[in-house]
Amino acid sequence: MIATGPEAASALHGPGRPNVLLIMTDDQRAEGTMEVLPQTRSWFETGGTTFTQAFATTPACCPSRASVFSGRYVHNHGVRTNDSSQALDQRFTIQEYLKQSGYRTGYFGKYMNAWNLFRNPSSYDDWSITIAGYSPIRVNENGIVKAVSQYATSYFKDNAIRFIQEAEAQDATPWFMQVATTAPHAPSTPEPQYANAPVPPFSPPPNYLEADKRDKPVVFANSADPAGIESTRVRQLRTLMSVDDLVAGVFSTLQATGEESSTLAIFMSDNGFQWGEHGLASKGDPYDGSTRIPMYVRWPGHVVPGATDARLAANIDVAPTIAGAVGGLGVGVPMDGRSMIAAPQTRSRLLLESLVPAGGQAWSALRTATSHYIENYDPADHQSIRFREYYDLTADPWELENLLGDGNAANDPSTAALSAQLAADRGCVGSSCP
Repeated sequence: MIATGPEAASALHGPGRPNVLLIMTDDQRAEGTMEVLPQTRSWFETGGTTFTQAFATTPACCPSRASVFSGRYVHNHGVRTNDSSQALDQRFTIQEYLKQSGYRTGYFGKYMNAWNLFRNPSSYDDWSITIAGYSPIRVNENGIVKAVSQYATSYFKDNAIRFIQEAEAQDATPWFMQVATTAPHAPSTPEPQYANAPVPPFSPPPNYLEADKRDKPVVFANSADPAGIESTRVRQLRTLMSVDDLVAGVFSTLQATGEESSTLAIFMSDNGFQWGEHGLASKGDPYDGSTRIPMYVRWPGHVVPGATDARLAANIDVAPTIAGAVGGLGVGVPMDGRSMIAAPQTRSRLLLESLVPAGGQAWSALRTATSHYIENYDPADHQSIRFREYYDLTADPWELENLLGDGNAANDPSTAALSAQLAADRGCVGSSCP
């Protein structure tokens, strides 16, 4: 939701450009994780708008991060796997657009998978990046590769605070900073002070360890171990407690420097993670546990505080949201997403896709507020449809009954129409994307 009326319009186009803060976690699912982030919720949920239907269009670390940077679907930016970060043309990213427009830019945290740490990231004036880990970690800090023994989340918090404080020396220059944690990604190692911290009890959803998966593709037929799921859940939540401290430290510094009210801030995850839904304990599949993410937007005077927005939103919307708020950026290629805070727009559908090298399992899906249509493709060509799924999310929000696999043709939707729409969306660019 956005603030409306003459005052909001005047503020949106008023003098000066906002600072931009993007905080991104790794593998943080939407359901059951924000409870251990009370300070984050205070700043972003109470102070901003919660997007309750936010998705990672490709539920994998590097492809999703490339979508955040570029505002584009994987089929357009080309980063299909965690090992293909080099495929992203860094000239066409929000950080490069901001740097070229005069922003001071910084990046602190996990960057892109398989990135060569001896290669400096482009588009940043100040950075300390890693590719994984909790403690110890290896970083490239402003061109110097070194080992860091400090707990990763705390180390990147300190760098983010320093960046904001140093920006005060150039107070007229707006800044863009991304802080990206490894948490809660495996191995999900908690900071020592949270190693044994209590976590909320687990309430398994109706699709937990789904017993009858004959209506699901065989590639998703494995069944996870309950003890392993609970161990993963507890470790992930404990790592997020340090993320909460990071957010609190950053916002305390924004307040102390007088920058809190002039900063557009976004909190999100790069993708979700299954806690036993459909018997899965992983990510990369098209179901909500993998694709749904926490998403908050905060910008005093422009975004309604304490509000919820149920529109379909996605990682591809982050760059267009920032570009729209800043204005006047020289965007080099069309973005596929839409601003979340410009004039309200409502999607009728969202494309989800997993594009992998030949021989791997690829799928794509049309996700609406009330339905989910999924196609799984032959690994040989990624075109021939091997399996279809359709879920009526109004009657079956847990995706337990694939209506195309229940043996009842009377309740089947028109797969011809759905498949044709999905085929068109798989090739969309810019304004032709849903």
